Amino acid sequence: MTTSARPTDLTRPGDVVITTVADVDGVVEGARNRYAAAVVADTSDWADGDRRRLEDLGFRGGDDRGAGVRTLDLTTADDGTPTRLLDNPALASLNGHHAGFAERRGEIARYLPDVSVWTGIPARPTPQDWADVRALLGPGAVLSVGAEAVLPDGWHAVESAGGVQLTGETVDGVRDPEAVELTPDDVPEILELIARTKPGPFLPRTIELGRYVGIRREGRLVAMAGERLHPPAWTEISAVCTDAGFRGQGLGRRLVLDVAYGIRERGETPLMHAAAGNTGAIGLYQHLGFRLRDRGAPRFVQVP
Repeated sequence: MTTSARPTDLTRPGDVVITTVADVDGVVEGARNRYAAAVVADTSDWADGDRRRLEDLGFRGGDDRGAGVRTLDLTTADDGTPTRLLDNPALASLNGHHAGFAERRGEIARYLPDVSVWTGIPARPTPQDWADVRALLGPGAVLSVGAEAVLPDGWHAVESAGGVQLTGETVDGVRDPEAVELTPDDVPEILELIARTKPGPFLPRTIELGRYVGIRREGRLVAMAGERLHPPAWTEISAVCTDAGFRGQGLGRRLVLDVAYGIRERGETPLMHAAAGNTGAIGLYQHLGFRLRDRGAPRFVQVP
């Protein structure tokens, strides 16, 4: 690739583009707050001093994207975990791959109400952000916020069993010959299985977020798993459940590995979320190669 390549041709979902040197500080700070994947600048027409300024800030260039392109990778966490995008996977998804499913007000984004319950909020919300949360979600709504968020007066955290996040950097997965692709036509049966097994929220259009697979016995759907959140370069495996009459046969394990295989085929990495008290599921996922990511207990806040 030559230096004539434009940054818009080289970005991934979630990247932010700098167009002039005057934008650097504001764009970088905004991108960090929004959990962007990277900040990309085409510096082919910039003065040498301006290019060096970017390099001093940690921008890298001169690779196969072209000598005129500098990129600041925003995915490395301070605690050494693979990516800070995963601190706020909903916002990273809604600002990237799942932008078409977003309902927005200012910097706040949530999934359409019939798609998913997740809401994305910047790492350090401003007073305007909190006002936009209230306007977008309405009183009584509950959302997850990051450790850096300072709650306004009158806002309170709500008790929660908490959750954990697991990443599957070493999980390659394997295609399962019994797994069948699920489609929107299967949603009524999926919702029945979800109601019986209660793996977590699954709404009528959740299936549109990614690939879902299931196992049928005598024509009846008895186990399923699929893809939900989609931060850049990552995909969450979700809705893992098995009918009570078919547990102990390894169906959930097989479907997790099948979904992971499809994620790996795209060059992405699987991740998972689980309730902190669901030690059985967490142990299974760890046995498959997923590792717990230490990011602190999530906080849940109710809109007053």
